[in-house]
Amino acid sequence: MRDSKLLVYGYQFLAVAFLFYLAQLACALLFSRAGGACAYSSGALLSANVLFLLGAVLIAADRVVPMLSGYSRKSLIYKPVPDSRVAVGMTAYNDELSIEAAARDFAGQERVAGVVVVDNNSVDRTSEAAARAGVKVVKETVQGYGACCMRAMREAMALGEDLVCLVEGDCTFSGSDLKKMLAYIENADMVLGTRTTMELNTPDSQLNPLIRWGNVLMAKLLQVRFHSVRLTDVGCTFRLIRRPALEKIIDQLEVTGNHFSCEMMLVALKNNLMVIEIPVTLKKRVGDSKGVGGNIAKASVTAFEMWKLIMFR
Repeated sequence: MRDSKLLVYGYQFLAVAFLFYLAQLACALLFSRAGGACAYSSGALLSANVLFLLGAVLIAADRVVPMLSGYSRKSLIYKPVPDSRVAVGMTAYNDELSIEAAARDFAGQERVAGVVVVDNNSVDRTSEAAARAGVKVVKETVQGYGACCMRAMREAMALGEDLVCLVEGDCTFSGSDLKKMLAYIENADMVLGTRTTMELNTPDSQLNPLIRWGNVLMAKLLQVRFHSVRLTDVGCTFRLIRRPALEKIIDQLEVTGNHFSCEMMLVALKNNLMVIEIPVTLKKRVGDSKGVGGNIAKASVTAFEMWKLIMFR
């Protein structure tokens, strides 16, 4: 899969140029009504023209390079997994109220071989509640969403199954959606869930319009960089990945914070994995949100970290 970082830079230069043009127009209109001249106008016009030209050059270069190098799009893959079983890695942090039900839900799915719950320094009785579901429970002492996700995938890999599922233990996701992912994994190395299909969200889910469209924006920026993939959500934990694909990328994952999901998608695409995104159901979480949730400040910080990953990683 071709990495079109120049295209990402080019479009963002054009976007900034467009903002300069708008500012120039607004300034000119404002001062014309007042009968004066806009001192901002000439500087803004020069900056906008430079940015526009630079953006156009970068976009053109991104189009020309693959033609000269003989680039071709990745072919359709078909690798059936009729008898493969799924090992589930489930993250948990102060999820005493939800983890038992979540673990039982996924453990009870037809092709699930086992569930491992990773307790990320919970101060409540999360581990005890998970143990009541009859699943393996381990502790991850490095604090952070990303650290917990990486440990969950490593623990799931240790179960020795062909497929690994990563999911949160807050009851927002449904074990029955694994059937959808299994239907698509024969054509992919990794199947991602997307929470942005509103018809599949309960009205009380934590995905408010700002968080939803922020995820879409970052996903589309990532899609521009790797434009042979369709993406709408960079923050959905729920995903299914083939074991060999996970082995290929697991040691390249570094982010321990809330922008881990975006990093895993980016690393998978940089390693030429076939990635497919499908809609999954999203329900109201049980208990309080410990990640971004509906917190605008946390969401803004996470979005900025995702933007830096997409631009510079």
